Amino acid sequence: MKSIILFCLTSMMIISFQHIDAAIDPESIVGIWLLDEGKGDTIKDTSGNENDGKIIGAKWTDGKIGNALAFNGASRAEIPGSKTIDDYLNGFTYLLWVKPTGNPPNINTRVIEHDWHNPTIQIGADDYYGSIAANADQAQTNVRGGTWELDEWNFVAITYDGNTLKLFVDGEFVGDKAVGKADEKVGAEIRLASWRTAGWDFTGVIDEVGVFNKPLSEDDINDIMNNGLEEALFVSPIDKIATTWARIKEIR
Repeated sequence: MKSIILFCLTSMMIISFQHIDAAIDPESIVGIWLLDEGKGDTIKDTSGNENDGKIIGAKWTDGKIGNALAFNGASRAEIPGSKTIDDYLNGFTYLLWVKPTGNPPNINTRVIEHDWHNPTIQIGADDYYGSIAANADQAQTNVRGGTWELDEWNFVAITYDGNTLKLFVDGEFVGDKAVGKADEKVGAEIRLASWRTAGWDFTGVIDEVGVFNKPLSEDDINDIMNNGLEEALFVSPIDKIATTWARIKEIR
């Protein structure tokens, strides 16, 4: 049994060495909201970019990882616009854990949005979709896919590379659409669980929100889904190798 454990840990070290250069670029991080505060009316941005937000009516609850925020269809969280949040025209990734606990009041209830449709993750009657307003006419472009059930967690991500919008649900690519140039909005806030117009608000729980100014790869998205934002982004491969090596020495 000991030899099997040693083999597994050694294999993990080899894999870690192979992926040292594959870490997500820290300069691409716009904001990371772990939602682990558990009290108070502020959500802290742990990226260092100081994009802290305020809670309006939402309640703290148990999350997918640690704590999370529960929204009742009339509550929200707001993150004020900033220079880093405005940096999405050439590419972005928005991702989060979401657990619907009530049926959406509308076919495109907002889970997270950055003003109008730039960018937006929404929940439909039985699926998720990502949206962006693009080109001169600011027409909304949607890409839809995946499924959801009440009281079940899903990991949802949208990416944009300056031309194509992609949607991932539970780590799997489910669709894309060419959308052209994103419409620029300067100083617009990010909202969780709410649109600026009433009647489109989300009922459910949101956890582990991440925003980036580049399209993450499917592997990066799965790394975050499987390991959490904190470990995927802030624990270096070298640190992971050191921890694994310490465990090997303990077994030996």
